[in-house]
Amino acid sequence: SSHPQSASTGISGKSKSPVLSKARSKASSKVSTSGDPARREERRTDSGPKDSTRKRWITRRKQRSSADPLRPLRYRLTRRLIHWIVRPRIAGAVPESLPPTTVYVLPLRSLSDLIVLDIVCAAHGWPDPLGAIGIGETQEKRRFAFLARPAGWLRRNTMQTYSARLMRLTADPQAALTNVALLPVQIFWGHTTGREHSLIAQLFSENWAATTRLRRLINLVIARRRIVVRLGTPLKLAEAGAGDANRRFRRCARLLRVRLHGQKLATLGPDFSHRRTLVDQVVKSRQVQAVIERTLADEAPTAPSDQGTRWRRTLQALTLAERDSGKRARRLHNRARKAALGIASDMSYPTVVALANLVRAFFRRLYDDVALNGLERLTELAQTHTLVYVPSHRSHADYLLLSLLLFDRGLMLPHIASGDNLNLPVVGGLLRRSGAFFMRRSFHGDPIYAAVFSEYLYQVYRRGHCVEFFPEGGRSRTGRLLPARTGLLSMTLDHAERGLPRPIALVPVYLGYERLIEGGAYIDELRGGAKRRESFSDIVRGLRFIRQRYGRVDVNIGEPLALDEWRAGQRTNGNAAALGREMLTRVNRSASINPVNLTALTLLCAPQLAMKASDLAAQIDCCLELLRRDAAHQDYRITPLNGAEVVDRLARFGLLSREVEPFGEVIAAEPAAAVLMTWYRNNTAHVLALPSLIAFLMDNRRTPLRTERLERMVATIFPYPAWELHIRFTPGDTSRWIGHLAGCGLIVDSPTGLRPPPADSPESRRLHLLAGIIRQTMERQYIVLSLLTRPGHEAPTRGDLKAQSQRIAHKTARLCGINAPEFFDQRLFDGFIDKLIDDGLVFEQGEGKDRRLGYSPVLDEVMRASVRVIDNDFRHAVLND
Repeated sequence: SSHPQSASTGISGKSKSPVLSKARSKASSKVSTSGDPARREERRTDSGPKDSTRKRWITRRKQRSSADPLRPLRYRLTRRLIHWIVRPRIAGAVPESLPPTTVYVLPLRSLSDLIVLDIVCAAHGWPDPLGAIGIGETQEKRRFAFLARPAGWLRRNTMQTYSARLMRLTADPQAALTNVALLPVQIFWGHTTGREHSLIAQLFSENWAATTRLRRLINLVIARRRIVVRLGTPLKLAEAGAGDANRRFRRCARLLRVRLHGQKLATLGPDFSHRRTLVDQVVKSRQVQAVIERTLADEAPTAPSDQGTRWRRTLQALTLAERDSGKRARRLHNRARKAALGIASDMSYPTVVALANLVRAFFRRLYDDVALNGLERLTELAQTHTLVYVPSHRSHADYLLLSLLLFDRGLMLPHIASGDNLNLPVVGGLLRRSGAFFMRRSFHGDPIYAAVFSEYLYQVYRRGHCVEFFPEGGRSRTGRLLPARTGLLSMTLDHAERGLPRPIALVPVYLGYERLIEGGAYIDELRGGAKRRESFSDIVRGLRFIRQRYGRVDVNIGEPLALDEWRAGQRTNGNAAALGREMLTRVNRSASINPVNLTALTLLCAPQLAMKASDLAAQIDCCLELLRRDAAHQDYRITPLNGAEVVDRLARFGLLSREVEPFGEVIAAEPAAAVLMTWYRNNTAHVLALPSLIAFLMDNRRTPLRTERLERMVATIFPYPAWELHIRFTPGDTSRWIGHLAGCGLIVDSPTGLRPPPADSPESRRLHLLAGIIRQTMERQYIVLSLLTRPGHEAPTRGDLKAQSQRIAHKTARLCGINAPEFFDQRLFDGFIDKLIDDGLVFEQGEGKDRRLGYSPVLDEVMRASVRVIDNDFRHAVLND
């Protein structure tokens, strides 16, 4: 991978587990059972030579015991027992090393917490918490401290009794001049919090020393593999500021409390509310009640207008109206409550653990490896922000994978927005108790449901729970990112403006698959079959997939977006459409470029979908070289394999056929897999879209082209493919890619200008194949422009233009051998026409339904220039419709 800091999740047997392995635990126990090797050697030396007297040996043992109270037999035996039982894991990204000036700060005085910290430090080679550290004249025998200690007859953990070691460290005059850092560490015995107002939660509360011991004793047995160690942001003693020693200590203690609380929230999340309590708060909120009152007013019967009605009859009519109004109010209130119950999740930790074990075993059987990359971006952000995960959506495995990876890496489980089509018998209940909340596909015509859902989402945000939703709304059947559905994004913007205790950060997530579980169903739908609705029988039929292997999965965390900062940078308050586009762009910027995508990207550009094995490997190597040259400007995860290794890996998936001919080995796409290969190609078509456009403009060019003119051409054309493929484009990108192409020999930078390589050279063939990546996009957009600018024809309406474009695209795909169902996808034509209108190149004129489309003269220039780059056969098929 181009990013060596990638972390593997441990779902697969081949990947590094976040849980300490048994071999590693045994190795670390030899190192740390009695401290580091130097300390063991010191103890052996202090024991004296063999001829020392018994009196001298006893004296030294007493001195060592009095100077080292935490190293008696009780500590060693307890450490061995805990080390033999538990398998702690690090939450978030695991640091490679910690500075030797680190002092560990634990929130509570706990021997078991200290032992777990000792085990983890020994396993990772970090400074020993039982080692010594010094500042100036202050020399401490241990490098750990407890922030809170038990006090009172109830032994409640409070700050009434301070850590003497921490006070001495902060009081030293040299403290502000050293690099000593206080590292807050939280040890969680079980990855969950309790429920508010629950007696069981009070029993296992962190605030009571007696029940804490009981809770940890139980979790030592039942949650031994779910003990999470969370390292916080170090606090340098220099940050204590000026003032006397007491002021500096109090400032450090306050900052440490804040950071420890942030660590707890980032790992466990807030306390779960009882579902009934949360539903009551949603239904009784002012926002929902206001909608109910408006609905009542809209449904209220009109008063009788007879002037001669007697006062008694009028009073009787008003009384009946009041009774009727009360019935309608109760009916609407019950309707709101029913909607809230249908929406709300009911997260249960036992269900989460059971389902996690089941899903982990299932994925271990399906996939060779599952990697979670970029987790270091969330280590500190999760402590200060409410995270909203915004992943791509291409498979039913998406939400299961992401939730499992976050759970295994010790992060808070998100509440997942799921379509009500997944609220199936049995399955829906399991998903709800694992954190899913359900929503309708459309809220149109039901203001009460819309208000209830919006208020529920606000309450989830207000409590600090993480949330996960798919901005595309549904799974992509073509492999491209779908246009963002703005409903949840709009609600999130509204709630941020309404005010939340913690700021929101949107986290883009890219999920890249080497093979897709739903591949067979997608082939039928891509060929025009109807989209099938999910049912319980689909789950049963899906069990047959367990007999197959589906390669590797990459889950990439993209660059998070702090919502408040984004809103502050907008000229207006910021709209949901712009936010959705920004998030999808960030998702694509963290794409995973795996062997299947690379091969599809290359092979589908070849005639007859077949190439010599050596040519295919060389073209893949060319694409990899271009991507690695531009790696500093991108955030892609690139396969470490070379072209030949990529081809060999594809053969095992059954997507390619290999035939040995007299002239060499031929690689071809299997007929049944050719359509599915377009899905894999579309996953990563955006990564080489800009160099492909440059190659498209340079391919078969006979005269040199000045660099400035090429840049102007790209600046005119590329914004439209960039809009379609969710790419961020700046004018400087063109010159950079021209340099990469010239460095690979795909274009020649001569004194007279840029020109393609000689026609009979291997580089010319590679340039032509590279141009094929963007060719179908250019041809589809050419269809729209040709219909707009046809001389002697009446200007079309928007509906006519879309229908005619789709019909011609379907015809040309059949005549020109374009085996890509997305070529005539109606949504792509809609998006292109919208972009032309937004840029002012196309405008609507007239009134009513018969509004015709006019166009700018710039499009005439584009059509004249297209003669040099669009294939003659394709232009003939379009213009002679």
